[in-house]
Amino acid sequence: MHVRALELSHYRNYRHLVVNLDPCLNIFVGDNAQGKTNLMESVYLLATGRSHRTFRDTDLISWDGEEAQIKAQVESGMGSFTMRVILARNHRKRFWVGGEELRRQSELLGYVNVVLFCPDDLQLVKGSPSLRRHFIDLCLAQVSKVYRHDLVSYNKVLQQRNNLLKDTVGDRGRADLLSIWDEQLIQYGSQVMHRRALAIELMAKFAAASHSRISGGDEILGMCYQPFYGNMRKVTSSISQEEIAQEFAKALDRNRPQELRRGTTLVGPQRDDIVFEIDGKDARQFASQGQQRTVVLATKLAELEFMREEVGEYPILLLDDVLSELDFSRRSAFLETIGNKVQTLLTTTDRGSFRSTDLMRSQEYTISEGQLISEG
Repeated sequence: MHVRALELSHYRNYRHLVVNLDPCLNIFVGDNAQGKTNLMESVYLLATGRSHRTFRDTDLISWDGEEAQIKAQVESGMGSFTMRVILARNHRKRFWVGGEELRRQSELLGYVNVVLFCPDDLQLVKGSPSLRRHFIDLCLAQVSKVYRHDLVSYNKVLQQRNNLLKDTVGDRGRADLLSIWDEQLIQYGSQVMHRRALAIELMAKFAAASHSRISGGDEILGMCYQPFYGNMRKVTSSISQEEIAQEFAKALDRNRPQELRRGTTLVGPQRDDIVFEIDGKDARQFASQGQQRTVVLATKLAELEFMREEVGEYPILLLDDVLSELDFSRRSAFLETIGNKVQTLLTTTDRGSFRSTDLMRSQEYTISEGQLISEG
């Protein structure tokens, strides 16, 4: 899977850009605020339907334009096809695949899969649990229509249940209506949790192997899914969806009085977490900054391998100014692991930080003020 050609029109600081991409490593060099991250963002938006930097689509349109366009020629196991996104100030986003307009944004997922590694991802280990949930949800949503359906359905039921809880505060007579939503909450929630658990269990094996290569085998990385309920014991494939559903039901019963007082749902997959351990110790508490960075690198490599396992081909890897700060040995180990098997788009302000021994097959581009000024 790779993007063969990318065209941007009135997107951020690009009035018009056309770039042919190598199916392996593409290095975009330039000073800060020249448009390198904007280019990465456009590929991410093409794959997921949204920006990873803003919730407002109008932020993506150049100041002197009424609409922006992203267009790409894609090669994948599904064949060769064109993808297009139009963003406008006066109407919703519109998406096309192979000339056919999609009815919903969610239909875009799966045509181009991406793994993004940007500076914010360095908070994956020590940041809030919501970052780790977003990480696994986006990964699974790209490779599984069933997961997308279950997650969307769960969030809809959760919103309805929360609305009812807010209306029920001070009116205990309406509490019996909660059972209408509890059954669906348990059904969709247990499916989401079980799928997350299976994914993390497989990803943990890939992450441990990658971490060993990057760190020189000095440390052992552990990665486990932790549910919201009870004593936060680890969920593995040996625990069935039915067992998770039973725990979910018990937690709802146990927390019912407090939910009625507070007017919100206090249990469910929206309160789950992922834990990283180095040599058996919680990385959130004990890992150094360098160790955290290595854990995230290994996790991103694991995400690549997991997605390949699920769909049969590697996603596109977007590395936005995150490798330059690594020491030479870890950066080399990371790039050698990727090799020529993954299309990679990499941004940097310092081309000198990548020695020739770092790189396999590669193409280099220079970006300045929203223009591609050289390609070599």
